[in-house]
Amino acid sequence: MIIRKLRLQRGWSQEQLAELMDVSVRTIQRLERGHKPGLETSKSLAAVFEVDIATFESGDTRMNEQQLKV
Repeated sequence: MIIRKLRLQRGWSQEQLAELMDVSVRTIQRLERGHKPGLETSKSLAAVFEVDIATFESGDTRMNEQQLKV
């Protein structure tokens, strides 16, 4: 999923991302398996990765991945 891709691009472990977001590693694991994040989690993801919150709210992750290619 997009979250894993963004995390790996930055060279972060799941533990590091969880710490940056102030959530559990289990939450990160769920998100990376495709569970939809809640509003607050989406806001936190957007802030940590410095992307638009819509990146995590859209159901079409392929579109989001294409948008992230620079």
